[in-house]
Amino acid sequence: MPESTVGTLGTQLMADANSEPISTLDDFLFKAATDAFPDNAPEGTMQVYRDAQSRLPKQCRFFHVASDYYDWSYEQRARVMGCPSTFHLCKTLIFENTKFKQDEAKAVDEDRYWCIIVQYEGAVNISKLEKAVRERTGASRKATHLRIASSEKSFELTGFGNNAVSPVGMRTNIPILISKAVAELSPPLFYLGAGHVDWKIALPVQGFVEKWNASIVDFC
Repeated sequence: MPESTVGTLGTQLMADANSEPISTLDDFLFKAATDAFPDNAPEGTMQVYRDAQSRLPKQCRFFHVASDYYDWSYEQRARVMGCPSTFHLCKTLIFENTKFKQDEAKAVDEDRYWCIIVQYEGAVNISKLEKAVRERTGASRKATHLRIASSEKSFELTGFGNNAVSPVGMRTNIPILISKAVAELSPPLFYLGAGHVDWKIALPVQGFVEKWNASIVDFC
């Protein structure tokens, strides 16, 4: 395994292939409560950090990963962050309903764009996702056609670039749908992008759902 530098809120640690993964929520929360401030983090990550601290103070962890992180296997990514399993590794995707009729009186219509959280080892079932959106909006089948938004639109809505998108600290308040499989993880934690390609955040599932008003949906 290549060496990397991993930071939990600015405290630099060498990645250790033999480090013990987080095994309980209490263990995770203890570490989160004692992490230091990320004084070396880029602005995008600071944007995520400020939102995390305002809603879940001392309950989130940040990790600074090596620049070749996305060349690694899921097992290696999980190992360097002490992640409980590869199934805890998640990503954030911005979807657009391409058939939605935009209300010109609004800068962004909340029923047009959706923030989706899914495991890297999972997959979005578009039919299930579209059904969930119709149930929430009352839209017809003909008026529902979900596709991943362009990178430009994703950046406009979130403020984050590719492999850095996070539901925490987004520029706009678009609805968040989190996979049921993520909500059923044990321990109940998930890891995802943190505003910069070299930074990741880990959060408790229940706290995230409550504080970011996310909906748990079976779309995998």
